Amino acid sequence: MRTWVYVAWFRSLVAELDDQDYEWVAVLSISAESADRAKSWGDHLAKKRASRDDEDQFLRSEVHLPSDPKYERESASSLTLVLDGVEAEDSDIGW
Repeated sequence: MRTWVYVAWFRSLVAELDDQDYEWVAVLSISAESADRAKSWGDHLAKKRASRDDEDQFLRSEVHLPSDPKYERESASSLTLVLDGVEAEDSDIGW
């Protein structure tokens, strides 16, 4: 398995348009066989979170390798690690 950086964007349904928290991002690591599997599992967790919270809406996501220059400032080891197919609590993920 390989570790992927999973990035999910959410929109607050209660924040004002000019509020810095109107759209917010969550970043975590997902250990999976492929980028598609990592994205699929991350989307599952993100959509599950959004379904439990009527104040936020899941917008979109993407996955990157930890070596991607866009995320080189993020240390994969400092991100929450989730295993493909293993449920994780919101408090464990940190969103």
